[in-house]
Amino acid sequence: MKRWLMSGGIVAGVVVAFAVAIVVGMIAGAGGIAVGDGVVQAQPSGAGRVPTPAPTGTPTPTPSPTPTPTPPKKKAKPPVALFVGDSYTVGQGASSSAKRWSTLVADEMGWTELNVAQGGTGYVSRSVKIPKLSYGEQLRAAPKKGVQVVVIAGGQNDFPELREDPERVFSTVARAFELAHQRFPDAEIVAVGPSTPWDIGLEARALDSAVRAAAEKQEATYVSLLDPDVVPDRFVHSDGIHVTDKGYAAIAHRVISQIS
Repeated sequence: MKRWLMSGGIVAGVVVAFAVAIVVGMIAGAGGIAVGDGVVQAQPSGAGRVPTPAPTGTPTPTPSPTPTPTPPKKKAKPPVALFVGDSYTVGQGASSSAKRWSTLVADEMGWTELNVAQGGTGYVSRSVKIPKLSYGEQLRAAPKKGVQVVVIAGGQNDFPELREDPERVFSTVARAFELAHQRFPDAEIVAVGPSTPWDIGLEARALDSAVRAAAEKQEATYVSLLDPDVVPDRFVHSDGIHVTDKGYAAIAHRVISQIS
């Protein structure tokens, strides 16, 4: 009897163990077990780990904007240079107007030449029979717009007037430079003294001094053609009054050397 009970106990233990094994297998296979009204989910293997992000493709670079081309700057217009004077500034005796001293100076300095000179004129001298203007009248008649340089040159036609009434000539010279400053207040003023194809006499020296004084008063640049004499005999034209191409080139060289 005891043996049976023992055997029955063993059998019962085996049955219980087998039943437990089945229940555990069901839990493992079903992934959960009902508890009350809910379901407790079994945690999968590796729970709690930070998921590895999915690899992304290579980002496409943003194209750089195409720079807008800068338009080329407009070239500045060359300064306009107004030339007032007599037949020397006109270029009488030169082989062409391109050889006169005013044009040679303008080309070298990069100026646009505005030449209003007239032969036979001066600070005082003018022609009554034909419409020729004195230096002051040339300044008044010239256009003001765009003029950045004013060159007043010569005066040798005033030598006869200087002998008769020097005070009138000197005051007229001074007024001419005052007018140039008033009419062209922003322009650079250049005073080119008289020259002569003859020996330098008292008239030439006196007028040259008057031009120098008037120029300095208006803070203008003064250029002497007498010290030293820029017109030697070999540069005098066959007419005995004007100069050749070499003479005009010598005057241009003297002016350029003083204003550059």
